[in-house]
Amino acid sequence: MPEHQPSANLTDAILALANREADRPAVVQGSRSLSFSDLMAQSAKLARALRSRGVGAGGQVGIALRDGIDNTTALFALWMLDAVALPIDFRARAEERGRLAEEFDLAFIIEDRDLGAGAYPTIVWNADFAELVARQPGTPPIEHRSGAHPATISLTSGTTGRPAGVVLGHAELFERCRSGLMLRRPQGASLGGRFLNAYPLSFSASRHHTLRQLLQGATVLFHPPTFGAHELAERVRRENVTFLFAVPATVSAMLDAVGEGDRPFLPTLETLYCGGSGMSAADKIRAYRRLTPGFLHCFSASLSGTVSILEGEDLLARPDTEGRILPSVSVEIVDDADRPVPTGEVGILRVRSVGMASQLYRGRDRVAGDRIRDDWAYTGDLARLSADGFLTVVGRTSDLIIRGGANVHPGEVEAAIARRAGVRDVAVVGYPDPVLGEEIAAFVVTDGSIGEPELAAHCRIELQPDKRPRRFVLVDALPRNANGKVLRTDLRTRLSP
Repeated sequence: MPEHQPSANLTDAILALANREADRPAVVQGSRSLSFSDLMAQSAKLARALRSRGVGAGGQVGIALRDGIDNTTALFALWMLDAVALPIDFRARAEERGRLAEEFDLAFIIEDRDLGAGAYPTIVWNADFAELVARQPGTPPIEHRSGAHPATISLTSGTTGRPAGVVLGHAELFERCRSGLMLRRPQGASLGGRFLNAYPLSFSASRHHTLRQLLQGATVLFHPPTFGAHELAERVRRENVTFLFAVPATVSAMLDAVGEGDRPFLPTLETLYCGGSGMSAADKIRAYRRLTPGFLHCFSASLSGTVSILEGEDLLARPDTEGRILPSVSVEIVDDADRPVPTGEVGILRVRSVGMASQLYRGRDRVAGDRIRDDWAYTGDLARLSADGFLTVVGRTSDLIIRGGANVHPGEVEAAIARRAGVRDVAVVGYPDPVLGEEIAAFVVTDGSIGEPELAAHCRIELQPDKRPRRFVLVDALPRNANGKVLRTDLRTRLSP
């Protein structure tokens, strides 16, 4: 692990909260519930058990657990030992876990099933290990006081190749939690709230929202990661949930599930925080009106954290954008030579923020993606910034289509197609063409009322000739990863001869 600036450990903040709010419910999953004091005691027991198995300060440890409460205690336990956590999707197969162990120099992977059969170092959380944990004292070890090592190595989504590792120190992680909109509470406001978490903690947004809500004294309710949209909406209503994070695909499914109506379907939901991928302007407005006026859409990146937020009157007025840049974030739109482009023009997005990562693991920058240079985080996105401060992301640098020498940004084409009535979802990709270099294909999910002729006619009106798709492929659904991002590589494969 590269050198890292020592800082306070995030465990201290939760320990302080547990001392003040000992009996307040912290985490709930099914019939299991831990108060803040219980959460810290269980984390301390686990920390001592892990230490007896050889985990020490600076050790890099993967977490591949299904249970949300166990995931949470594993995070705090590792931080109590001043160790470094690398959350892994519990659905990852043994081969993938072995590759991650090698690529990120993991001392162990904590897992609830022994998948590797000795292929990688593991600590299996089975009945014997649970008994070892139960025998430990519930007082935290003191190693975490040094704060000499990072908090997490967060894996990027890996939709265009092997995942990169975003290294976050405790101070950077705390700033991401603190600087988010949800921590802007009125002076003297009481602690509390109920956060329904429906995503695995291997997803960085799910993890950061969990930590943020715990820091606010909220109760985190872990929902099974396999769920139906109507089931999720009904639980929000039934349990008076005040905060929900969801990716756009989930929000769109919830809108379909609840149908039309004159009133918000989720009256107790103070905030529906949506992010992780792009979302159509129409769905943003529908979510605001039909689900909750507390709906907001954010743009965030693994390297920088949250960059912009679209909410309230801004959402109704500018739904085609990613919203206003947060006060704690600096943004520039530059060309290939890092020169700022004129206002309103598309260029490469780069960001500085108080919570941005200081490094990628082993400096593994991506030429057309995540990289850090000259204290700027390059998120791998193409975007433009309006004169009044609204950010619009038009696509990934790696997804740029160059057709006959003209740059075509998939996001702009997708936005135009999405404006056609009957379009439910759309993704645009490039594919090889012997004459023009690349051609444009649009994969479209419709409600059944339109077909290729109607889509082509719509594009002749909405788009200039060099941006019109030459192929329309009607599909039942777009392939997405666990974070809700479209797997464009899969779509390109479907176009192969």
